Amino acid sequence: MSVEFGIITSVVPPGSWHYPQLLSSGQTVRLAGHSFEHLLEQMLDFRRRHLDLCGAANATIERVRADLKEYLCSHFPQNCADSPGSPSVTSRTGISVVNYQKPIDRASDWLGKLGALPISRVDAALAASRAQICATCPQNVRWQTSCAPCNDNVNIRIQNAKGSAYTPYDKSLGMCRIFGTANEVAVWLSDTHSSSDQKPPAVCWHND
Repeated sequence: MSVEFGIITSVVPPGSWHYPQLLSSGQTVRLAGHSFEHLLEQMLDFRRRHLDLCGAANATIERVRADLKEYLCSHFPQNCADSPGSPSVTSRTGISVVNYQKPIDRASDWLGKLGALPISRVDAALAASRAQICATCPQNVRWQTSCAPCNDNVNIRIQNAKGSAYTPYDKSLGMCRIFGTANEVAVWLSDTHSSSDQKPPAVCWHND
């Protein structure tokens, strides 16, 4: 059973994946998608194209996820993983899938935290050395999803954090499953402001 952001996505709600978008005019527009992620993409795109009708504060991926979850959980509790009436959702190891956080969200959360903290950078040679390690590490995973606006949101944050800094391995850098960092940015930081209960691979530069 698949769960994303607290929503059981393997169960299609009655009437397919949809959301009634309320406009400032008082009208409601029905937005629909062929999947949960596609509906998220449709909502975000619609709100960004109609800021005057939806409000700029509502045109963020975080707000879209929250609004969609609230709607689905209030109208279709069978789709809400947090609902007492929802099917049991556990992995084979007994760990609740509800607690699973997608790579894109872990990277986004870390970048958001980083934006409010003072950061200092290492030199280009050290950053490149770190990037080379990350590029071949099994804990370096792809964070991009099929939701283009969601990807754009994280890419903008990455560019804002690292500016014009670049290593030859950037295209191979994803998110660290151990520390939850966007590696394209993390390799440049003297302090990544991240920690983990899991032990990183022996070759990891975090061990230095």
